[in-house]
Parts: sequence; C-alpha cells; structure tokens
Amino acid sequence: MTKFGRLLATTMLALAPTGLLAEELIFNAFLPPHDELRKVAIEDFAAAIERESGSSVTVTIPETTLAPSDRQYEMVRDGIADMAIVSSGVVRQMVALNQISDLPLMSPTARAASVALWETYQKYFADKAELKGVKVLSLSVLPGRQVLSVDGRQIETVEDFEGVKLWSPPGRLTGIAKTLGAVPVNSEFTDLYEYVTKGTVDAVIMTPGSAQGARFLDKVTSITRIPGGIGSLSFIVFISQERWEALDADQQAAVLRAAEGLPARSGAAADAEENALDDDVGDIPAHVVSGVELAGMEQLFSASLEEWKAAAARKGIADPDEVVAFYRSVLARETGGETSQ
Repeated sequence: MTKFGRLLATTMLALAPTGLLAEELIFNAFLPPHDELRKVAIEDFAAAIERESGSSVTVTIPETTLAPSDRQYEMVRDGIADMAIVSSGVVRQMVALNQISDLPLMSPTARAASVALWETYQKYFADKAELKGVKVLSLSVLPGRQVLSVDGRQIETVEDFEGVKLWSPPGRLTGIAKTLGAVPVNSEFTDLYEYVTKGTVDAVIMTPGSAQGARFLDKVTSITRIPGGIGSLSFIVFISQERWEALDADQQAAVLRAAEGLPARSGAAADAEENALDDDVGDIPAHVVSGVELAGMEQLFSASLEEWKAAAARKGIADPDEVVAFYRSVLARETGGETSQ
C-alpha cells in the first residue's frame, strides 16, 4: 500500500463510528454441553448478541470452563472471562435477595419463577447491587424440587417424613429436610446413583429430570409433588462492569435487546426438559400435597421465608412483605392462578 493509501485507511478508521469497532467478549460456561440452561442462557444468548450488534460484538465460549462452578463471579472480577452464569446459592453470602425464588413453594414452573424473579429484581433489587463490579443481564430459576422416594414408601404428610433418610443439597434444603423431621444425607451429585442403589437413602429432594441425569429415575418408586416445590435454584447471567462500560452505547443496546425475554426463555426451556419425561414418570405413583397437608408444610416452611425477609431488611429492603406479595402476584399472573401463600 502507498503512503497515501495507508494515511487514507488510518483516517477512515479514525472517523468510523465507534460501533464499527468490534469488541470480543469471553463468555464462560461451566454447565455441560447438553444442559438446556447452557443452550438458552449462554449459547443462544451469545448468538443473539452477535446478531443484534451486527457482529460489532463477538462472543467466544471457551471449550472448557475457565474456573470451577463456585468461582464464576471471582473469575469475571479477576478479568479471566467477561461474562458468566452463576448459581445464587454459590454466592449466597453476597446475594440474599435473589434467593426469594429458591424458597419453598416459590417455583410452580421455571418460566413463571424466572419471570417473577426478573421483574422483582428490576423493581426492588437492582439498585442494591449485591454483586459488586458486574452488571446483571438475566436471571433464571429451575423447576421446583419435589421428593422422589426410592425405597417403596409413599410420602403424603409431614408425619411421613419422620426418620426418612432424605438426600438433600447442602444449605437451605438440608435445613428444610431437618424441619420436616427427615434425616438429611449429603453427597456429591456424582455419588448419588451409588447412594440410591445401595439403599443409603430412602428418598431424594430433586426433580425427575435431575434423577434422569443421575441415572436412577428407573429406581424411583413414588413422587411427592409439592406445588411450587420444596425449594429451587436460581442463576445469574452477568458481565464485568468494566467490560460493559467499554462497549459503546449502540453495543450496550444490542446486548440488552438480546437479553430481552431471556428469563422467560430460560425458564421455559427448563420446563420443557422436565415435561419431556412425562412418559417416563407417568406410571410412577404420585401424590400431590394439598389442603390441610399443604397448609401444614407451609407453616413449617414459613421459618425459611421469615429468614429471607430478615436478610432482605438488612440489605435495605424497606418492606419485605411487599416484595413477597409482588413476587407472588407475578407467579399468579404467569400461571393463570393463585399461588401458595
């Protein structure tokens, strides 16, 4: 190229709109390739960002995770990746407010809970900025967990939980198991198949889809369905605040357009994954907790709700009861009916 040509090219680049300068974002994914949340909230979202930005923002998803699942927030803060997804439970010491959807009875469907959490976040939680140094782009919630028996018993009442060796994830659900009178058993998810097949546990707190993933759905002898679930798990999709501010206004707008409706899509995908097992679980005896039985469980679960409200007050929420009422109103709207109170 001639000297004049190089000068012309340099001048044209300098005068080009900022939006034409491509930005590459590294979007880490610790979820396995077949996971629906990964497909929708990471892979499809990344493609939508590139599409909406006209490829002025490109998104690279590493082939293997750049950090363990419990270090996603720190990984982004340290600049190893620009974007990530993390469970609220993993950062529970920092993120208390989003855990409203993790409480018992708060996830009748993943889609309804995801929409309710996102709208509640925008209305009440966003200005609290619990995760410092990042911008939250989307939230999603998994289907409410149920109780799957693997030893032939049918659990129908609170009294039926007494002494049951109940596998439960560490944290709030272990506390719930104790509250119900069960004996909580913890293990790595990868060890659960052995625990079930060797009779180490009598029942598990889990959805049928997770039981399928753990390869023991065919060992389930009955299902206790609790409307809204005995608890759930929420996730946060976020970007480094520094990288967000490095994007120009058009690029930021493109990312937000790509994120629009993502909570509903993520939740719907999780519901669809569970619903795909309808034929597999159709012949398993099931009991839906209702009436007096459900009221008894609600009374026991109220302690968890009160703990959340106390934590919310400490985080600066003026009226936690108002927040709970709003969240439940969105659930009712999205499910077309009333939710447990």
